[in-house]
Amino acid sequence: MRYSFKFWGQQTTWPDIEQVWVEADRGDFWDAVWLNDHLYPPRASRDLPMFDPYALLAGCAATTDRLRFGVMVTANTFRHPAVLAKMAVTIDHMSAGRLELGIGAGWLESEHETFGIPLRSLTERFDRLDETFTILDGLMRQSTFSHEGPHHRVVEAEFMPKPIQKPRIPFVVGGSGPKRTIPLAAKWADQWNYPDFGEPDAVNTFIDRIELLHAACDAIGRDPREIEISAQIRYPGDIEAAIDKIGTYRGAGAAHLLVSFMPPTDPALPIEVGEALAQRLDT
Repeated sequence: MRYSFKFWGQQTTWPDIEQVWVEADRGDFWDAVWLNDHLYPPRASRDLPMFDPYALLAGCAATTDRLRFGVMVTANTFRHPAVLAKMAVTIDHMSAGRLELGIGAGWLESEHETFGIPLRSLTERFDRLDETFTILDGLMRQSTFSHEGPHHRVVEAEFMPKPIQKPRIPFVVGGSGPKRTIPLAAKWADQWNYPDFGEPDAVNTFIDRIELLHAACDAIGRDPREIEISAQIRYPGDIEAAIDKIGTYRGAGAAHLLVSFMPPTDPALPIEVGEALAQRLDT
């Protein structure tokens, strides 16, 4: 069982962010830490700070030794796949192979409008996301890679260095959409993350999506056991409620629990919660 947390600490200061990572790295409960990928806070005042997650992950690589980390999830609309691949592999080397590469289709319309970034239709976003995974996989695995797709072209690219992690950096697909996200996870994911943001009957939806994921894997001849099943929950405000929710998702099939601390969050809270959970949970 893995436990990780998502600290929306991009909306605070660098010393606070570093403090959380260093303290979590010293402990033995949290296995990974996650950031989000936005140009301004999606559910808070736009005048709050919002740092770039990949620049911060480079800082995490340099200040920690044990924690794995990643972005849950990267907005595919923000970066060309080849540029993202180069960023990811650089951080993979800086961290001695601790990066997990989460990527999503992108969604916040107002953010794209504000900064002049095309969002495009939902169908095209998912088509582009599938193509991004194709390019990332090819660049990281093949000595020379070419791709001619509807949205991107790569011509005999020699991509060096290759990632430390073999055969490539693990891919994380987050989301619960049955038509596009689940089949995409079956095709590409090393980890699939189900986000529970407090919707009614979320756990039953989680169970249903696991069944759909297994069926999608069967359809393409992939062993579903190759995919780590993770669930993301918002910290409910007290330890007992968190334990109950974690237990529910463990019983429903999650092998990895991600606790999301929504802003505003005291930088000490993830560490305090981790210490309390370590004492109460059978890890």
